[in-house]
Amino acid sequence: MPSYKNRKCYFCTDQINHVDYKNLALLRKYTTQYFKIVPRYYNGNCLKHQKRVARAIKYARHVALAAFTK
Repeated sequence: MPSYKNRKCYFCTDQINHVDYKNLALLRKYTTQYFKIVPRYYNGNCLKHQKRVARAIKYARHVALAAFTK
C-alpha cells in the first residue's frame, strides 16, 4: 500500500486562495470516475482546502456543471 502521508496540499504550495466551482479541470482531479469526492488522505489536501474543494464540487453539481453520478 503506498504511503499518502508525505503528500502536500496543492493549494498551499501554489498559494491558491480561491477554489473556483467553474474550473472543472481542477475539480475533476478531486473526484473519482464515478464522480465521488476523493478523501483528504488520498489527495493530500489540508482540511481548509478540502472543505473548499468539496463545497465547490457540490455547488458545481447543483448548477449543473458537474454530474452527480456517471
